[in-house]
Amino acid sequence: MDMRPGGDGMKITEVRPYIVRNPWKKWVFIELETDDGSIGYGEATVFNGQFSVASRLKDVSRFILGKDPMKVRRLIGEWFVSTFNRAHDMVNVALISGVEAACWDLIGKHYGSPVYELLGGPVNDRIRVYANGWYTAINDVEDWAKAAKKVKERGYTALKFDPFGAGSGFLSNEEFKRSMEIIRAVHDEVGDDTEMLIEGHGRFNRSMALKIGKELERYDNIGWFEEPVIPEDVEGLTILSRSLRIPIAAGERFITRYDFVDPFVRGAIHIAQPDVINTGGIIETLVIGAMAEAHNIAMAPHQAEGPINTFITLNVDALMPNLKIQEMFDEFAYPSWAWDVVTGKPEVVNGYAKLPERPGIGIELKEKVRDYLATEKDPDFNLFSSGWEKRGFS
Repeated sequence: MDMRPGGDGMKITEVRPYIVRNPWKKWVFIELETDDGSIGYGEATVFNGQFSVASRLKDVSRFILGKDPMKVRRLIGEWFVSTFNRAHDMVNVALISGVEAACWDLIGKHYGSPVYELLGGPVNDRIRVYANGWYTAINDVEDWAKAAKKVKERGYTALKFDPFGAGSGFLSNEEFKRSMEIIRAVHDEVGDDTEMLIEGHGRFNRSMALKIGKELERYDNIGWFEEPVIPEDVEGLTILSRSLRIPIAAGERFITRYDFVDPFVRGAIHIAQPDVINTGGIIETLVIGAMAEAHNIAMAPHQAEGPINTFITLNVDALMPNLKIQEMFDEFAYPSWAWDVVTGKPEVVNGYAKLPERPGIGIELKEKVRDYLATEKDPDFNLFSSGWEKRGFS
């Protein structure tokens, strides 16, 4: 029996994208409106593909408009199987993820409950988080240590960083030496009781990644070596995971559950890092989490997009028994006005984020977001250019 008012359910009548000009990566927020005036929010940020996401709505609106958001799994399932490129279309998958989250937001608001409560209730009452984006003001090795100290003083027990500059393939002797000096300086400042998560951004070939990994083995507080090689090189990840005594992490660029099957079966990674936007949404990420658990692999979801995706991901984190830790840029690499365009901000105390308490995903857009809309002249940053670490802030 349908217990909703009217008995026929609500229908999606409008879907609106907002492309917002964050200095280093434009955000794409999704707003769904229904025939009863309800509003739901999601996020569909794709690095260097934001305007493509908005344009794609012209092609896929038939999968959204007129549909009942309460039947979100049917909506997303029909949309996904009707897409010829399936999991190899990042723009389509991101849009699916954004709409799916917005549907769950509508469902949560309808029932007056956070999404994680609707999906069985939390197994994690608070979420351990690590700092990222904390090194936007560095110029020399000493600056890295000073910035790391400030992160620790805020109560974080783990921090992630890419010390490799614009390196790619092989590092020169000078680049390698400087990278190791940065790691040593950060370690000496934060000590062994703070995890260092080393970001590779898929920069290296196998031999260079192995050389770096052997150096990282010197430290007792290495939480993982992330994307030491390109994520498509599953064989390379497997070799590294078997050759090194430090955990290998990857997954932010894997699309849907299907990209995770081979790495899981091979034992290529110790820690899986799906991004809710890249996977196909909340349910798909939970499926990946269950797959990881079956292979004794920990979860550490990627989140380097906007504040709406932070809240979406926290809802997912609450439900994963094999969660290790969650990425958090929000305190370090968001523009100051970011909190003027949304209704919430993650609460982090002593390195742990509180779960959202408001119905739905727990955050909404404000009208002021229209003051910060991006144009095609607002570029995303280039991870392989000199000075990328500043992310457009200085």
